[in-house]
Amino acid sequence: MSGIEVVSALKSNPVTTAIPVILITGLRGKTDRLVGIAAGAVEYLTKPFSPTELITLVNLALGGQSIRPRSHQSDPTAMPADQLVVYAQELGQLVETERRQRRALEEAHQRLDELDQLKAAFISTVTHELLSPFSVTALALQVMQRYSDDLKPEQREALDDLSAAIAEEYRMVHGVVKFAQLVNKRREPRPEHLALDEVIPRAVEPVAMMAQSREIDFRVTIPANSPSVYADPDLLGEAIFQMAHNSIKFNLPGGQSRVRVRVLRRWVLIEVADTGVGLSTKQLGVLGQPFEQSVDALRRGREGLGIGWSLVRYVANVHGGQTSVKRHGPDRGSTFSLALPMALSNRWSGEN
Repeated sequence: MSGIEVVSALKSNPVTTAIPVILITGLRGKTDRLVGIAAGAVEYLTKPFSPTELITLVNLALGGQSIRPRSHQSDPTAMPADQLVVYAQELGQLVETERRQRRALEEAHQRLDELDQLKAAFISTVTHELLSPFSVTALALQVMQRYSDDLKPEQREALDDLSAAIAEEYRMVHGVVKFAQLVNKRREPRPEHLALDEVIPRAVEPVAMMAQSREIDFRVTIPANSPSVYADPDLLGEAIFQMAHNSIKFNLPGGQSRVRVRVLRRWVLIEVADTGVGLSTKQLGVLGQPFEQSVDALRRGREGLGIGWSLVRYVANVHGGQTSVKRHGPDRGSTFSLALPMALSNRWSGEN
């Protein structure tokens, strides 16, 4: 597109029509100038032009002041010698300023790289320190469970409760580590074509066991021939787990939790609905901010770090997807949705 066509396109679009445009061009004819102004440009500058003049025009435009286009523009090459000297000085000052700014940006970028390396090293160390105690604990639990037949019923029940609690703590710590790694870009997504009838059951398997122990009716519905998605299997699995896990963690005994897959045009929706405590307007406002936690949940003893939905939103963002939340009122539950683009292979096959 030519400059005139770009200006015309901007001015014909209701979204961009109010944006002032200064047209810079090598066409110096009067007719060219008239066409540029008629297309919607607030001013028409021909090259070469005075940089300070352009800066003045930009400042006027940014300040919301009207710019009255001139009927013609002076030719810098026809300036007297003293004016050309001033013009050259202006150019020299701008070039030097640009060089200083570029050097400052390069130094800032280098510093950011150093900080990223420092954060990566810190996360690596903390990851090891946080997760290593679970190996020792798991070994001790295995030994205890091996001799559980000799324990009294109440002791076996306490051992089972301990095992479940440690597994839950491990999942929480592992989630924190994964969230930190994602935020700090230590792991770039590795997408592939995924069938949801394979990913979802594997992701929610621990949740199903948790639901059974809490007497919550947990069901998964995946229609036959559901379209595939192009996503990172680990990230998508973690997002689905977090959604399903929260639907159980914040639910009540005897409640329900449903994981359902739907297709809407070229989107694949993974919805998790529950009949739990629900969300207030205030909670909905802070939802998705890491480490925000519901006071009601804390009173019920269901502590968490509030990173689950933040991780789901991150997964949606890196895959070009979307998220949504629908609250049904206090003690009536909520519906959380993760929408991902349908894999291109499905679109080519003619699916809607």
